[in-house]
Amino acid sequence: MKIKRTGYCFMTISSTLRACNRLRKHAEGSVAIMFAMCASAMIGSMCLALDSINYVMTQGHMQMALDVATLSAGVDLQRYGNTPTGTSLATWQKDARAYYDANSPSGMMGFTMPDANFSATVTGAPATGQTISLTASGSLPLIAPKVFTKTSGSGSGSGSGSGTPTPDTSTVSATNTATRLPQSTLELVMVLDNTGSMKDPANGISGATKMSGLQAAANSLIGDLLPSGTTSATNKNFIGLVPFASTVNTTGALPSTGTWLSSTLPTYNTSNISTSTWNGCVIEPRTGGNLSPEAYSPADTRKFQRYYYNVPTSKLKMITYSSSSRYKSCTTTDSTTSTSSSVPVTLGSSGAANQCSYPSTGKGTGIGYQFDQTNSSGQTLTQNSGCLATSMTFLTQSSSTLTAAVKKMTPSGSTIIPTGLLWGWRMLEPSWSQNVAGAKSGWTSTDPSLPKPTDGSVQNLQRVMIVLTDGQNQIGATGSIPNTLYFNGLSGVGTNSLSAPTVIRPNGTTMSNALTDSSELHGGDPVDDSSGNGAGYPDDVNTFQQAICTAIKAEGITIYAITFGAAASSSSAQVTMQNCASPGNYYHAPDNTTLDNIFQQIAGNLGVLRLTK
Repeated sequence: MKIKRTGYCFMTISSTLRACNRLRKHAEGSVAIMFAMCASAMIGSMCLALDSINYVMTQGHMQMALDVATLSAGVDLQRYGNTPTGTSLATWQKDARAYYDANSPSGMMGFTMPDANFSATVTGAPATGQTISLTASGSLPLIAPKVFTKTSGSGSGSGSGSGTPTPDTSTVSATNTATRLPQSTLELVMVLDNTGSMKDPANGISGATKMSGLQAAANSLIGDLLPSGTTSATNKNFIGLVPFASTVNTTGALPSTGTWLSSTLPTYNTSNISTSTWNGCVIEPRTGGNLSPEAYSPADTRKFQRYYYNVPTSKLKMITYSSSSRYKSCTTTDSTTSTSSSVPVTLGSSGAANQCSYPSTGKGTGIGYQFDQTNSSGQTLTQNSGCLATSMTFLTQSSSTLTAAVKKMTPSGSTIIPTGLLWGWRMLEPSWSQNVAGAKSGWTSTDPSLPKPTDGSVQNLQRVMIVLTDGQNQIGATGSIPNTLYFNGLSGVGTNSLSAPTVIRPNGTTMSNALTDSSELHGGDPVDDSSGNGAGYPDDVNTFQQAICTAIKAEGITIYAITFGAAASSSSAQVTMQNCASPGNYYHAPDNTTLDNIFQQIAGNLGVLRLTK
């Protein structure tokens, strides 16, 4: 009997294996095709991603360069009378392109931009405000078209058409607009640290000094705000300079015969002290023995006094030891002794004050009454020891006068930032002008109206102070003579009192018992071991500084505060200066390059330029 089955196919084992083998080979082929398709898509996606990244990076770099060029071109308008036309306009536009090129090297990622694709325009009038507009566009080569086919639509399929070419480049563009506010009168004072540490490398290791970097940055700012070729008719910027250390020098900036200065010398040891050989440093007025964070005025009954140094009334004893080992052990065998009742006095180049005989506060502390030395010559103390040699420069439009003054700055002395702040403030206070104080008492200037009045009679008056330091307040050093804790422009001559009852400490107490070393806050210890040189604690000076900054800002003066150099990286130094600055105006420059960039940025801000797009 036969059984007929419909729809079934019976195969032998061998034929079944052959069929499976053919199926496996077909599967391998499918995988290869799928891999090829996926790989192409992956490579294409990667190329598109790279093109996108290149576009974003190029456009971002282009925009930043255009931002700088827009601000720089706005400042540059002063060189061309603020409203350039004809040849002047063409030259200004070339300058704008040069500013852009300086910040965007050609050929970056293959990007190209012909001159025709760069545009710079200025509209409006200086009296009502101007608009500076810069636009730029160029071509960026693409990677993806080199991987994908350059045409589409004309393949072997059933589609039709001539095909659309795929672009090989992408257009990258940027635009920016800055508003130049109506022409204003700018009074800017640079209060700059000239202390001894400014001779150190800016990076704290090697290379250019902080002073050289500061001088370069200051000169750059002067050039930006007082460019060559400008006149008083087109430029209303005035710049002053206040170098500071533990004192400030008024020589040439204020008349020594003016009503602001007392003819009476500070009470200490006036023996052999002469006003005729006074070098120009002064000390703050006091009311009932107390200091106050004020600008004062030449008409004030509280007068400034001449700074001087002298030995104690009990005389200065000098011991010259016969050897270094005997000096270190304070062994006076075969030593020689002499005394001096007044300056000038010659001391050895190797020695220290109060080393072998010292007060209860510790070795090297207090006013030097004994100088222990291994040789008897090398330095001479005079009544002007401790007086900063570089004097102030009052507000001027002469860039040559300012750059010459900047060049003279020389590092020397301890850091008392309040002395610089107070004199920077006075340089901006109209009560110190000749028009108010009188020709023989106000600031020495060919313009008796400076500083300009703040009663609204001067339109768009900007009063600005830049204060820079390479660290925090640091006064004195153990073994030093003169000890700046007792001889400086703030506490005065022969005293370390900073009594200021109107100033409140962070803990709520008044500064009525304040001292330059803040020892009353540290159990009577006058030496801050963290200072590295036996200086006093900065607490009270910092508090007094903050009171000054608050008072200055309350008068409508804008403060830019800068800490500079590797040594100024401590949080306490930065916080103190940040609290002093107007909101958003604190900067830290760890090196000279950063400092120059900061000064350029400030110059752009002071040029009343604002990016608006």
